[in-house]
Amino acid sequence: MPEEKILKWMLVQYAGVPLYRVEYSSAIDMWLDRFERTKGPLAIMKTTEFREKSINQIASAIRGQVINSGCQHVVIDNLQFLVNQSTMSDEQSSSLERFFMQDRFVGHMRSLVSQHGVHVTMVVHPRKTDSDTDLDIQHFGGSTRVTQEADNVLAIQRRRDDRDRGKFRKFLYIPRAREGEGGKNE
Repeated sequence: MPEEKILKWMLVQYAGVPLYRVEYSSAIDMWLDRFERTKGPLAIMKTTEFREKSINQIASAIRGQVINSGCQHVVIDNLQFLVNQSTMSDEQSSSLERFFMQDRFVGHMRSLVSQHGVHVTMVVHPRKTDSDTDLDIQHFGGSTRVTQEADNVLAIQRRRDDRDRGKFRKFLYIPRAREGEGGKNE
């Protein structure tokens, strides 16, 4: 997703109102001003910076950004895309090689957390499931290290409503909570 689109959606989420609708167009400048005055800088690393870089180079660039900017929260959206960026030059890379790269990247992020005390939020898409199957740890493809290293695993699933097939219901699952209980919430 282009960085501009990500920032637009971040602003909509920050405002808590659909700024893309005409009735809210007069409020956009106000929300931009508020967003700009929030505490701390926002650094976005462009996906083009990662194209055809190794997993080690990508992790090193993220580490450098954390050290240089003093940021406390890193968001990786999404792990599969990031690994695919690093394999773009190698059309022959197998799923096993991507598995190992993903595993290695998660290890890099775990050491970043341990050494610098930052929080890492990593988006990992689950494998496709039947729409009536509850998500669980085993639905997250690739490396099991992704879920093993995580302090918390949150999963959001969208299902078609049984009563009104034109609507969707969203469910939040917590298949792993290091301190506390997991569960399912609607």
